[in-house]
Amino acid sequence: MTQFFRPAELLNFAIRFIQIIIVFPMAVLFSFYIPPYSSMDYELHFLLCLMFAAAISVIVTKISRKLIVLMFIGILSILAFNSTFKDQTLDGIYADYNAMLVNMTSNPHKVSYFKPVRGTYFQDQRVKSAMQPTHPKVRAFAVENSTRYFHDEYYRKFGKATRYFSLFKHIRMNWKYVNDPLGMDYYSPPTESMGLLAGDCDDYAILMASSVMAIGGEARIVISPSHMYTEVKVGTIEDIDKVSFAIRTLFPDEVNGGKIHFHETGGELWVNFDYTGSYPGGPFLEPELYSVITFKK
Repeated sequence: MTQFFRPAELLNFAIRFIQIIIVFPMAVLFSFYIPPYSSMDYELHFLLCLMFAAAISVIVTKISRKLIVLMFIGILSILAFNSTFKDQTLDGIYADYNAMLVNMTSNPHKVSYFKPVRGTYFQDQRVKSAMQPTHPKVRAFAVENSTRYFHDEYYRKFGKATRYFSLFKHIRMNWKYVNDPLGMDYYSPPTESMGLLAGDCDDYAILMASSVMAIGGEARIVISPSHMYTEVKVGTIEDIDKVSFAIRTLFPDEVNGGKIHFHETGGELWVNFDYTGSYPGGPFLEPELYSVITFKK
């Protein structure tokens, strides 16, 4: 026991400790910057990144112990930078690490840490990678359909929310539900979805959020136990009566006396734009939330 506390032994222990703990964050960075090949499953992709990171950790340690320490500091710096400027938070990485352990130790055949796990970092990254709010074709699609319904009198009366409601009407009215390929969770980019106007809930949510953002709106994507949908910011909580009146005016047959459903975040009013509701603010399919994906303004 006394030999363990010698400086040399403590140094060896610290190096081994760094060699081990550096593997997971390194794998996260690889999976973030290196997209999966073709239709490779994201779980297999991350497993390969994990194995690659472990191999690099061993090789670098053998080459130089100082180098592994410098690499450790460098990775921490990259994570800190991404956490500050790219929404790649350390809390998200920690949550997914816990989720991975659950997947490995409980029921790996039925539990996937890319699906309903609180703070699912990798699902957030997949959604953000699929978003295309600045793509010229998405912008053209959004502009065209944000002015397709509800004449200018309504715009003067209800403001820019009228444009978001027009987008909702067009996409929701024409959307056809189609399942993902067998055994694969496919996230369709908006440039694909806007031509087909078909897909599952995540394809719809990504298209809706990208379209709203393409015309200057603020949108976020909500993940619930087995569903994904878009919420759009339409003002502050003080505007609820005005927004409710606007929705009832523009969607009288769809609302038909129903309630307007929304979430309040820091005084901001976020209205449900899910395709399972026939009008903006329709009932939530699943009230329980697992995570909320936000996008920088």
